[in-house]
Amino acid sequence: MKNKSKDEILNDKYSHYNLAHRPLPISLIVMKAAPHSAALSNTWCDTPERYGLISRLLHWLTALLVLTQFFVVAMWRVFGETGVTFMLSRLAPHGAIGLLLLIIILVRLAWWFSQRGQRPSQPQTIRGRLARGVHGLFYVLLVLISSLGLIRNYAGGWPLKVYGVEVIPGADNDIPALMLPADLLHSPLSWLLLLLVVGHIVMAIAHKRLPRMTKAALITKNF
Repeated sequence: MKNKSKDEILNDKYSHYNLAHRPLPISLIVMKAAPHSAALSNTWCDTPERYGLISRLLHWLTALLVLTQFFVVAMWRVFGETGVTFMLSRLAPHGAIGLLLLIIILVRLAWWFSQRGQRPSQPQTIRGRLARGVHGLFYVLLVLISSLGLIRNYAGGWPLKVYGVEVIPGADNDIPALMLPADLLHSPLSWLLLLLVVGHIVMAIAHKRLPRMTKAALITKNF
């Protein structure tokens, strides 16, 4: 005998209700809606098996902004002031992107805190601890670099404008005590971040490809 699904059992139980004249009980409506609500929550939120849509969107948005910053800086260092680099700076202003990046990182930290009990966990191995440490360092560097950039902008008397709209005014007079640490740390920390980004990309590719290569080697060996 075929086992009936939960929906079929509920339909049999309340089949005598005439929807044109009598509404279904609230309990039946809630029971039918619950699986769909849970599925929607699992899509947006994190689960122990996978990261949700919000976490993935925040991750890729962060990656896009970081790579944009490095790309524009690299273009300026290689080609200097040209029509192309000037256009890139207008499309992706360094200070404005830095401010947006800081906001997104703070949102990511808040989202991580709200999801901390239900996210995929790293294994309790050296590799797992290293992965947690690197991800934590990513957050620290992104907050520090963005904050130092904003401090240097303010202390140098340069207002921060986002596509022509001033969002943070500059100081009336230069503040050397704030500019000095920002000048000393902003660039070295940025290069350290770039090294971590490159390492992260290499490890992500290796994590995807290594199991396939190992499996292929085993199959070849068996032949």
